[in-house]
Amino acid sequence: MNESPKIRIAIVDDEKMLLSVFSSLLNQQHHYQAECFSNPHKAFDAITNHPGRYQLVIADIYMPQMDGITFAKMVRQVFPDLPFMFMTGEVNDELRESALSLGRVTFLEKPFPLEKTIKEAIPDLLGLPPKPTGNS
Repeated sequence: MNESPKIRIAIVDDEKMLLSVFSSLLNQQHHYQAECFSNPHKAFDAITNHPGRYQLVIADIYMPQMDGITFAKMVRQVFPDLPFMFMTGEVNDELRESALSLGRVTFLEKPFPLEKTIKEAIPDLLGLPPKPTGNS
């Protein structure tokens, strides 16, 4: 039986602990491969220099080098259909509206349940059926 290719996800967040935990959980799932970036400029270079490499970008909204909305707008100039999942600990209506206006996005408010995000939110954004967790 052939295993389907892994869904490659770029995770962009200045919180290195969150990157470590989230990427570990994603990489434990046989259908995801996470690559982490603590700097949005480096993430932008990796994404734009490798067309088709990533099927999803998960980005924090508030980062010191560049906010997540600006980052997404830059990426979308090159890859207009690349889905985004935004994370933030603080959200207001204006921010939510700005993010959602980009299309093909979802919003996660920190703290969010990692297992539920992996099982439901990611597949939902990508138009896939919910995934079982674990290596089954």
